[in-house]
Formats: sequence, C-alpha cells, structure tokens
Amino acid sequence: MVGRLLWVLVLVALSTPRSVFGQSSVHDFQLSGSASVISEDCIRLTPDLPYVSGSAWFKRAIDLTRPFEMRMSLVLGSKNEQGADGIVFVFHPRIQTGFRGEGMGFAGLRPSLGIEFDTYRNVHLNDPQADHLAVMLDGQRFHGESGLGLVELDNLEDGARHPLRITWDPQRAELSIYLDEKLRAAYRGDVIKRVFGGQTQVYWGMTAGTGRLSNDQDVCLDRTFLSV
Repeated sequence: MVGRLLWVLVLVALSTPRSVFGQSSVHDFQLSGSASVISEDCIRLTPDLPYVSGSAWFKRAIDLTRPFEMRMSLVLGSKNEQGADGIVFVFHPRIQTGFRGEGMGFAGLRPSLGIEFDTYRNVHLNDPQADHLAVMLDGQRFHGESGLGLVELDNLEDGARHPLRITWDPQRAELSIYLDEKLRAAYRGDVIKRVFGGQTQVYWGMTAGTGRLSNDQDVCLDRTFLSV
C-alpha cells in the first residue's frame, strides 16, 4: 500500500507544472560597461556621466515557451531637460551591450526584442517631445520600426522609483508591459519565430546609455516568477 502511494505521488509530481517564485538578487546578474551594484537590490546601469553605457543580464536563460512575470523598478535620474537617454529591457540570445547614447546600450543587438523607456528627444529618430515607451526589434533605433508605435509617458526623470511589471503569455503570444501600476502596452506576435528564428532559449536584461547629456539610471529588483 505504501509503495503504491509513493508511486502515485511521483506521478502527480511529474505531471504537475512547477514554478519558481522568489526574490532576485543583484548577484544573479552579469554586469558590463558602466554598470555597478549600488545597494542590496539596486544596480546602477549608468552614472551621471556623458558617453557611457552599461548592462545587467540575468545569468540564466529563460524559455519563451513558458509564461513568466518579472517585477522591478526603474529610476531614470532627476535631471529632466538636461538628462538622457533611457533604459531598455532586452531579450537577446547572448549577453552583451550595444551602442551607447541614443542607442541606450540596445542598438545593434540582433536578433533582439527591446522595451525602451526613452527620456530624451532625438528628432531624427522620430521621438516625441514626451518621455515614451516603445517595443523595438533587432536593435533598431528609429521609431518608425517600433513593434506597436509610441506610447507617450509622464516625466520619468523625477528621481522616483517607477514600478515595472512585464508578463509573457506564450499561449496568446502576448507581452504585457505595466509601468506605475498601469498597463501601458501589449505586444502580440510570434516572437519565437519572427524575432529569434525558432530559438526558444534567450537571456533577458536591462541596458542603458548616455550621450552628451546624462543621468543616473538604475534598476531596482523586486521578484521574478518563471514557469519551469
């Protein structure tokens, strides 16, 4: 009887979807460029210096056939008119940093999908006056290439933490982006085939850059929920 019960429990364990839910640590990330740990839960991607770029990549790849939720906060500095350039949340098959300045450490990464939080108006990139969000593919900088158009935001360079939540539903092929507790954008598309050529294992991370103008640009971790 005991042996049969153990066998049933094994079958249940094997057939029940498992998940990992926990607090992410700054030490779970590989840093490059100007990025540095500034507290137990915060990484500074760029200091308030011109012409630098930095990135923080989670060291383990994720599987895009599984759902996930990620929570963190963005701090985009306190210099509004004189601040630049922004932070990008990136999915990419490798751990690396792209171009600085208006590229925000994301430009040139191919294949990739980036959710950018842009705080500086580059007119030649079709930027609006306001801070804005866009989903950009393959390291593109020109906003005519955005996967869902531009979403204008209130000023992000106010020195405050802006909660960010990103969820992925592989059944609906939908990436949802919540900022300051509000749904700001939902991108739907076959990311696995269209962007990554059928590759399901990718890395995720955050990149940032400055140019002639600059800001402290930080990411503060909350938690991640990954289905495994």
